[in-house]
Amino acid sequence: MQELSMLIKTLGMVSTNCYLIMNEERKEAIIVDPASHGSVIEGILNAKALKPKAILLTHGHFDHIGAVEELRKAYPEILVYASELEEEVLTKPEWNLSQALGGKSESLQADIYLKDGEILELLGNQITCISTPGHTIGGMCYYFKDMNWLISGDTLFEGSVGRTDFPTGSARTLVASIKDKLFLLPEDTMVYPGHGAATSIGFEKQSNPFLV
Repeated sequence: MQELSMLIKTLGMVSTNCYLIMNEERKEAIIVDPASHGSVIEGILNAKALKPKAILLTHGHFDHIGAVEELRKAYPEILVYASELEEEVLTKPEWNLSQALGGKSESLQADIYLKDGEILELLGNQITCISTPGHTIGGMCYYFKDMNWLISGDTLFEGSVGRTDFPTGSARTLVASIKDKLFLLPEDTMVYPGHGAATSIGFEKQSNPFLV
């Protein structure tokens, strides 16, 4: 395991958290949910002389994928990862909400589609992919065990959970995903959501009104 650092940049019309996970010794980074303003993300990477190795998507909504194509043009070798269950959400503008809310229709294909429990080897670390359907059918959380981090997308928030009234959403499935999978993680695991402030698994188990 190699030490990682995290930089959070809040971007786009609905204040989406874009996470830059960096191994500064190796001069490598991964980008989680590049919401918009690819030039801003590129500027941060260039200022730190970091090479982005991958884009990880927690789900396919427009406010989490808006800068993907811009970053693909800037970094042609970068690979985009998403859940295998999310392919249709990514490709259908009416499902990824870009048509209705984003101002322009977007259709996106990932390079690599992930299975539940798959382990990625990136930045000298292992990242466990945890499938958490509910907000969308292909919600995916990323667990950095050695860093004690969970990037939860729009599955779990501080004191709340993701909306389930969009295409492929299910409230019952979302609650089951959190209780049956995320709440099995150590209680001191830090949770970094798609919007808003960080929290912890233990805090949410004790106090989240949607889950207690």
